[in-house]
Amino acid sequence: MPTDPSLDPTLPSDNELRPVLSIFKAISDPSKMRIILLIAHQSLSVGEITNRLNISQSAVSHHLQTLRQLNLVTNVRVGREMHYQVTDQHVIQIFELTKKHVLEDA
Repeated sequence: MPTDPSLDPTLPSDNELRPVLSIFKAISDPSKMRIILLIAHQSLSVGEITNRLNISQSAVSHHLQTLRQLNLVTNVRVGREMHYQVTDQHVIQIFELTKKHVLEDA
């Protein structure tokens, strides 16, 4: 007979899982992940990201808004422009570890 996972104290609750899974959902989108990788080591404006990735400005802005809400990217004013950068390297580490895992199985 299956047990109720909510009764197992070693398993995370739905409330603990939701924010983690929200991040996985965001980084599973190719455009969002490319933006993260692009700004991992340098801050760039929306226009610069648009030009480098050949994505519309409105799409880049929308993706950045989502990534900011998840605290994956932050913005800083540079002159008259807002520049975006990765908040910390954790998401890059997740990407690199996953990439390593995929390459090991190849």
